[in-house]
Amino acid sequence: MAKHPFSHQPPYFYGMTDMYMQMGFYPYPGQTAEEHPDANVDIPLPTAMAMQCKYYLGQTVPLTAGGGTSAWAALVNPLRSEVHLFVNEYVITNRSAAYPAEAQLWFGKAASLGNPTVSQFVTPGFVQLSPCPQPQGQIVYDTGSLSMNGTASATRVVSPSSSVAAEKTGHWILGPGTALLFYFPGEGEAVDLIVSLGWWEQPMYR
Repeated sequence: MAKHPFSHQPPYFYGMTDMYMQMGFYPYPGQTAEEHPDANVDIPLPTAMAMQCKYYLGQTVPLTAGGGTSAWAALVNPLRSEVHLFVNEYVITNRSAAYPAEAQLWFGKAASLGNPTVSQFVTPGFVQLSPCPQPQGQIVYDTGSLSMNGTASATRVVSPSSSVAAEKTGHWILGPGTALLFYFPGEGEAVDLIVSLGWWEQPMYR
């Protein structure tokens, strides 16, 4: 009797889940150890932090600046937080349809901000039924003059009905007792602005 054309192949149970491949055992039918697929997976750091319940994002309420009144918003790391805040991104939105807005970015001491309003619009980046811990970092905001004890590091101009965004991917780090401030001067026409921020938190290692 002639041999079946596929009789030289090792036995294989078609239709069953290939447990050999899933468990990493070799050899299995049709593949050798030299053909092991690349198992490396690149996960962005913000994604990894979100998976560990360490990533947070939020925004302020609409703030009115101009017409003689200044406004500001800040990401604050409280003095005794025992964590570092790694700024991932920020967005400044100008809701005015007619006038641009100027934003000054400052780094300095959180104590110089006084007693601002703490935003309630903050959430973990990992949304699940078993909630993540509350963040140590806070988004705060207020209007009026401010004596910021720090350094102005950048200025942004936001066109009408548009947003300015920047992704820092953790390059800006806030230690306990410090803040990243967005200051909107009172000069010019009045505009409505919203500041949004995303960051992750890591414990301090001494």
